Amino acid sequence: MVVIQLQDGNLWVHSPVGLDASLKKALAKLGKVAYVVSPNYEHLKFASQWAREYPDAKMWACPGLPERMPEISWAGEIPSGIRPSSWKRDNSKVLVNKVEVSYCWDLDEIQPLHIDVEVNPATGKAFFNEVVFYHKPSQTLITTDFFWNYPQPDGIPNSNIPNSPVYDWELAPKLDSIPIKSRIFFFAMNRLYLPIYKNVMIQDKSKFQELIQFIINDWEATTLIPAHGDLIRGRSVIQDALRKQLC
Repeated sequence: MVVIQLQDGNLWVHSPVGLDASLKKALAKLGKVAYVVSPNYEHLKFASQWAREYPDAKMWACPGLPERMPEISWAGEIPSGIRPSSWKRDNSKVLVNKVEVSYCWDLDEIQPLHIDVEVNPATGKAFFNEVVFYHKPSQTLITTDFFWNYPQPDGIPNSNIPNSPVYDWELAPKLDSIPIKSRIFFFAMNRLYLPIYKNVMIQDKSKFQELIQFIINDWEATTLIPAHGDLIRGRSVIQDALRKQLC
């Protein structure tokens, strides 16, 4: 889960986890929970719990999710094919992020981009249908299943490395040094799922690469927060990691 304290002081919550007393106490110290975002078809398990606990929060869903979870009173559905206002192609500016602003956060502060290029061959529909986000003030890219990283074997996260220009948080170690459960996840995702995703599910490969190149080159991310695995810090490290996994 990622929590962002917005410029107006309210909280924006991405991919919410299970709520307990300590988490609620920590959130209360930070600010008011104003937005709760379920970014894809997989990271939605605790959305109902958050909707009950924070009835005044605006619940936002990735495209198509409200149909799957009609029991939640969604404030909005992120539009299919949404692009940030900085999206530029063919020397023209294409703005696709006009949504009901009275129920939404500042879309220039946290910018959404829908990965709208995948088709599950078994269903003919999207598999993850993920929206990735870029928090412009902190230059942070946030992903769920679009990109994943793996933890250090000693359990010490990269966030413990001093936050200094001298340091870049490195990509987590190679396969031979990560824990056994992470090895299994690595094998399932990298060796089984990823080739199917890139070669079968991504039917419009040129459009997919256009999205990838925008994320890598146009968003100036210096921190990458994946839902799975450790954080990555350093623009060149992030660019290299994204290229290696997605290009």
